[in-house]
Amino acid sequence: MIFFSQLLKVPIIDSKQVTIGRLKDVVVKTNGGEYPKVDGILFSDGRHLSFIPHQCIETLSRGEITLSKSNCWVVDYEQDNDEFLLARDVLDQQIFDVKGIRVVRVNDLELVKIDERFSVVGIDVSNKALFRRLGLAHFPIFNRIESKFIDWHNVSLVKGQVGSLQLKTTHQKLQKLHPADIANLIENLTLPESTKLVQSFDKETAAEVLGEVDPKYKDTLLEHINPKSLATIMEEMPTDEAVDVLKDLSEHKRIQVFRRLGVRKAKTLHKLSEYKDDIAGGLMTSEFMSVHKDSTVGQAIRGIRKNSEQLRSLYHVFVVDDEKHLLGIVSIRTLFLSSSRQKIADLMSKVVKTLRIHTKFEDIARFMTKYDLLSMAVVDKKKIIRGIVTVDDILRMLIPDA
Repeated sequence: MIFFSQLLKVPIIDSKQVTIGRLKDVVVKTNGGEYPKVDGILFSDGRHLSFIPHQCIETLSRGEITLSKSNCWVVDYEQDNDEFLLARDVLDQQIFDVKGIRVVRVNDLELVKIDERFSVVGIDVSNKALFRRLGLAHFPIFNRIESKFIDWHNVSLVKGQVGSLQLKTTHQKLQKLHPADIANLIENLTLPESTKLVQSFDKETAAEVLGEVDPKYKDTLLEHINPKSLATIMEEMPTDEAVDVLKDLSEHKRIQVFRRLGVRKAKTLHKLSEYKDDIAGGLMTSEFMSVHKDSTVGQAIRGIRKNSEQLRSLYHVFVVDDEKHLLGIVSIRTLFLSSSRQKIADLMSKVVKTLRIHTKFEDIARFMTKYDLLSMAVVDKKKIIRGIVTVDDILRMLIPDA
């Protein structure tokens, strides 16, 4: 085992015992789910950056690096797509510790010989690594400092010049985390890093993550995401969350985003954005499941399956007539326990309480608590349902920083 910092600037000696230069960097290649293998080393003669393939390396140690051949290097090295450099791309960079769900800085890297070839197996994020790099390992305090290693399989790079490799690796590991945990990681990055990462996600993941970012940080982050990407992300957001995003944007940015939204989404958001945040109109989402009173259970279930991806919270199905007047509700549990041929009208329950557009937040919270409701319909003067407010919306108002 050897640390990368112990190799930097070490002399490189060829098979004729000639010192050809000093190590400048180590080239590492990804290898599926295995530890990245050392593909070669780089050195400079003052004019050119040359590459020595791993097949020519005889020994790799802290004192010197010896080669098994002479003249086995390639002048003017060009990086392959699946390669990255330890000094340039990883050392001193920020990484995601996916297992610990945190952002840390790489202070050193651990290399171990596996099957006659060195591989990067871990990252040292401790202060002990800094002492080692400063040449202070001989001080008595060095042995009392605890090492903190993170297995390479548990990290994802945040920045550097790794290109598509970086994004692929980051996505594979981050997608296993809850959006709230990804949001916490993003909040610990610099603004350019956060922006780049959010824009690199698919639109569904980006929408979920933005919904979890701290409002204090989100406002600034939204302004830095390009309008086209932001519009694409907002198309995937529940309408109430998308409205919140619009309200947080500057007027100039809001106009840019509106121009790139689909007509239907833009029209809905424009209408909802006129309402204050602390009333039903500002809290509600227009994405809910409604069925006609003459529908069967089977038809209702097929509708749920078809539209499930667009429905953030699904506690009840709202029953309406030809003019969209709210007649009643049916719980999801009741639907799935009933015969597929049964009529919805025979199963629906009376709506205990409805909201109006201008019902205040405090009253909504009181109604939900009193009647033990998970969602409430928002209706207009004609009793036509316009949207729903869920318990999630209320909790988000009560605990904004959660």
